Amino acid sequence: MKLNARIMKNIVDLNHWQHADVAHIAEGESNDIYIQLVDKDWSTKPSPEKSGAFVEFPIRYISKATTITVTAKFLSIDDALGFEIEATQPFAEDKSIFKFSLTSSQIPNAGNLVISVDEDGNVKTFVIKQAIEVDLINAGSC
Repeated sequence: MKLNARIMKNIVDLNHWQHADVAHIAEGESNDIYIQLVDKDWSTKPSPEKSGAFVEFPIRYISKATTITVTAKFLSIDDALGFEIEATQPFAEDKSIFKFSLTSSQIPNAGNLVISVDEDGNVKTFVIKQAIEVDLINAGSC
């Protein structure tokens, strides 16, 4: 199994949301990042029988574990600025969706998101590359 996740946006409820390439974060505000766990081994991929224009779409991954903990590590060149937070499951009806709630002081300093999924003590870790884009209040000037 190739466990990974997709970023989500415009989350209204369980049935109204979209996948996104990147999570947009506003500096100085509390932000929520939603992800959906997916299994890349079980996906629809172009093949000789299918059109090459058919978009790859990995299916959602719902753990069968008794307990599952999902954490996100936000890295930085300066170790003191990196941090880690645990996700919540915002929808009891869909165990593939997780939400990371960042406070206004938690500002990611890198675009990659390191996700760890602990299923009954079995930990899987993967990276969502360039998952975060931060809109800075003071982008600097000359």
